[in-house]
Amino acid sequence: MNDYRFELLDLSNNGISDISNLLTLVFGEKAGFSPAFVDWEYNQNPVGKAIGFNAFSGDTLAAHYVTQPLISEFGGKKIKGLLSLNTATHTDHRGKKLFTILADKTYEYALEQGYQFVIGVANANSTPGFLKNLKFKLIKPLEVKIGVGKFPVNLQKSEGYQRSWDKEMLEWRLNNPKLGYEIRRQKDHFVVLAPTGNYGINAIIGYFPNSLFTEKIKNLGKSSFTANPTKIWMGLDEGLNWKNTLYFDFPDRYKPSPLNLIFRDLSESGLSLEPSTLKFMNLDFDAY
Repeated sequence: MNDYRFELLDLSNNGISDISNLLTLVFGEKAGFSPAFVDWEYNQNPVGKAIGFNAFSGDTLAAHYVTQPLISEFGGKKIKGLLSLNTATHTDHRGKKLFTILADKTYEYALEQGYQFVIGVANANSTPGFLKNLKFKLIKPLEVKIGVGKFPVNLQKSEGYQRSWDKEMLEWRLNNPKLGYEIRRQKDHFVVLAPTGNYGINAIIGYFPNSLFTEKIKNLGKSSFTANPTKIWMGLDEGLNWKNTLYFDFPDRYKPSPLNLIFRDLSESGLSLEPSTLKFMNLDFDAY
């Protein structure tokens, strides 16, 4: 590893530009990692700026790993944690275990800053690496439902884990410069929908009590939404009652890759997630 130097993220304009270039090189133009998007994702989160490390070979950004600060509720107690977000390795520097090194450095630094856990969503290919090399625990594959019409909403607080949102956080999250959303107001709550890229199919990415609605959410685009589209829901919430609805389990054969909820307690204080007592929805990670 003497060929590489490891540095905390540079979140200046130049640093954001370098990260944007690497993410675009690895994931392609269609992934939308423009400097404006990366700056929004890394610098503008009201909970805190992104935490992560870069690996350099000379002047070349060889690998990158980042986590996003969040606030969670464990049984009603608010705790600072991190969402495992983006990882990318330059094509010329793969096979050097750079991701593992960057992640270890990130978690060590984050613990020093008071962050107590890391949560993430990993596909089938990356899950074994998180479990074997980075001490994560597999919680459960995310459930996926698809259907039409009304869908269940659970506004009750979780007895276990859920991400804590307030007006300021939602305003930031829903002003994502890459996407437009639709908000549907109901009697006691509002629902956030996002286009999936497939005509006639929208994603139910979150729902919240009306007390969290803010008129400062500017990024609402209805042009990509049809009047009564098929909807897809992804997450974990045992409090949702899908009986008597027109929603069904999404067929496994059509899933591009199962997505798994993973978790690591950085503080070693006994934090854990129980699938039966947690609430986790699309808006809680970076699917849309």
